[in-house]
Amino acid sequence: MLPAADPTPLPPLSASQVEDLKLASAKMLGAERRSFLAAMVDKHCGGIARQAERVFGWGRGTVQLGLHERRTGVVCVGAQAAYCGNWLWK
Repeated sequence: MLPAADPTPLPPLSASQVEDLKLASAKMLGAERRSFLAAMVDKHCGGIARQAERVFGWGRGTVQLGLHERRTGVVCVGAQAAYCGNWLWK
């Protein structure tokens, strides 16, 4: 069962605060970025990925993955580094 949402509305962010958060997230990659996104969504959007998509313009899938990683403690790792670049054989 999901926890009940906090009924108190969060104060809206100013345009400069939204831009600062977007800039900070743009400087990170991978699990670090998803962790940051999840923390900001928990703090400013009540843990709702759809609202974060509307307010910050972040991808809902990425935010949801970050929230799941934060909730479970399991970090998803991609295999892109192992399968990109020059092949070692032909």
